Amino acid sequence: MKRLLAVLGVSAAIFAGLIIYSVVGLDTPGKETFMHKVDVEVTPIASPVRIEEPVKKEVRNAEPEPAPVEDAIVEAKEEDWNEESAGESLTEPIDIPENLSTHDPLSYAYSRLSDNEKTVYDEVYVGLTQYMRDVPVSTTDPSILDKVFNCVMIDHPEIFYVNGYRYTKFTAGGVIKRIIFNGSYTYGQDERDAIAPDIDTVAQGILMNVYPGASDYDKIKYIFDVIVLQTEYDIGSTDNQNVISVLLNKRSVCQGYAKTMQLLLNRLGIPCSLVTGSVIGGERHAWNIVCADGEWYYLDATWGDASYIRSDESDGEVIVPDINYDYLLVPYSEISLTHRVESVIDMPDCVSWNDNYYVREGLYFTDYDPEGLTQAFNRAISAGAGYVALKCSDAGSYQRMYSELVDNQHIFDYLPGKDVAYSYNEDTHKLLFALK
Repeated sequence: MKRLLAVLGVSAAIFAGLIIYSVVGLDTPGKETFMHKVDVEVTPIASPVRIEEPVKKEVRNAEPEPAPVEDAIVEAKEEDWNEESAGESLTEPIDIPENLSTHDPLSYAYSRLSDNEKTVYDEVYVGLTQYMRDVPVSTTDPSILDKVFNCVMIDHPEIFYVNGYRYTKFTAGGVIKRIIFNGSYTYGQDERDAIAPDIDTVAQGILMNVYPGASDYDKIKYIFDVIVLQTEYDIGSTDNQNVISVLLNKRSVCQGYAKTMQLLLNRLGIPCSLVTGSVIGGERHAWNIVCADGEWYYLDATWGDASYIRSDESDGEVIVPDINYDYLLVPYSEISLTHRVESVIDMPDCVSWNDNYYVREGLYFTDYDPEGLTQAFNRAISAGAGYVALKCSDAGSYQRMYSELVDNQHIFDYLPGKDVAYSYNEDTHKLLFALK
């Protein structure tokens, strides 16, 4: 007897959890009779095979995840300004060496700043990377300093040794005359210089396997796969707000995933930046924007990792895909279903589907397409994949796909002679079928 083992999502709340059922087919052999059977019995079962999706999990641990870069440590104090006693150290701008590059063409946050903000950006960057003390900055507005500091940290994932800043504002008659900036460091300069080569060695070991002539999509997918497969999501991991956690420790949280994605793609010449905000339920989160083949997309490597979505204790056999591609190169219309951007800079328009994973892999459907489905399932079976995930373009195409594959049981046209475990998500218009 062939069976459909279903994992039903609750469409009203994407993270609400899973309801498990076994949809039992007809005992009488024969595909035609089985396909047309309408009096299907539905009974709950205690320990079914099931497939879990990341959007079903709201919060994996009771302990909140460490906050992204905008919540870095900031300490402020105020002193009286005395022009005569201030001295040149507090009044003259710092000297920025001509051969020192504070940014490059891939620095997206820098490109969104005004000319004055760019000057402050240069000063903050030099102050942080050179471990300078008491850096006078070219602004008397603490909010501009805060914005610029965050932009420096957004643009430079290689600055793994900073976790905030301190500033002193000098006032006279209630008016700010000068702001002096100091970085807050998790590693001293000697420690930084000892760790940085190890980071570079691991990064180069990953990048050396990238074919230079590959498309942006293939390069991005490769880096995405490497990070997801080599990293364990661990809220208690050390250095989890920077690239050390992923590249050296192999255990991290969202900001570690996102900064490592950015570091590696930037070194391939692919523009990638950090995005911070929250997800459904209010949990703070970090992910990326990336420019692939001239168009901008969102990308979330954390939500691609099975270790993020897998529960520590589960009843029955759990089928969790090692990599979830729902958030590999998606437009704003897709990411906004679950993510809310809270950035200090404007985000680029992300409207294209051209380099989306499902589109590029032939898994994106605008209608029920038997020929396309045959090709999709045959490719997956030939590759030894554990599942096939199908993405529909809208609610109508999803309903038609679901009706044909599940209600009318045409799934057995593509997977004959076996029980089929599957899950679905009405909100994201996705169907996932296990192959093993």
